[in-house]
Amino acid sequence: MATNKTAPLYQQIYDDIKAAIDDGSYQPDAKIPSEAELSEEYGVSRITVRRAIEDLCSDGYLTKMQGRGTFVGRPHLMRRLAQTKASRAFSEICAEAGMEPGAHLLERQIVPSRPHEQEFFGLGPDALLVYVHRVRTADGLAVCDENMFVPYESGRGLLSAQLEDTSLFDAIEHATGRRPTSARDWIITAVKASTEQASLLGISTGDALLRSYVSFVDDQGCPVCMGRHFFVGSRYELSM
Repeated sequence: MATNKTAPLYQQIYDDIKAAIDDGSYQPDAKIPSEAELSEEYGVSRITVRRAIEDLCSDGYLTKMQGRGTFVGRPHLMRRLAQTKASRAFSEICAEAGMEPGAHLLERQIVPSRPHEQEFFGLGPDALLVYVHRVRTADGLAVCDENMFVPYESGRGLLSAQLEDTSLFDAIEHATGRRPTSARDWIITAVKASTEQASLLGISTGDALLRSYVSFVDDQGCPVCMGRHFFVGSRYELSM
């Protein structure tokens, strides 16, 4: 591999691997050499190699698979959010990007509502919600830790619905008779992955996540559901 001798050592490694990805020498899902192999090839410490690899992962070029190694990443999913806050199902976004959507159900249960949920849904203090927790994937790669909340009275059908590898928007519409079409409130912040999230999403603890708090309404402006989603920062982009 050619290197830019004026750049820091970790940057040389970063540039070489990125160039190999860009020119097709490394195809999507290809496994790259281990840290030990790259350390020997470049004659540098593993710490130097690790910094380059971590930067490539943060920028979306590589993906670490726990216990398997480091692989070339897939193209980002690009979600375009109009100023109208129009909402689309994750499955639609994947289809637009030419990727196969997937969903793995982790749990669903009845939970007490919290004050901000009661305010949004117009519920009393003793109201219950249906909570659905899934991991969303694109072409088999984990992209999102998905958490959705729907009032129990309208959404109890979700407790028995088929939620594996299916659109949750479709399931909510089937259960409640109303489909989420836009966001009344949408807050996006950057956070670090917890140990549990890292295990679920196949990333490292502390990796960047985009946390999305969103309140969905239907085409009449009536509350439908609330979402708390954590997107892998290196695998998903939000374009406003």
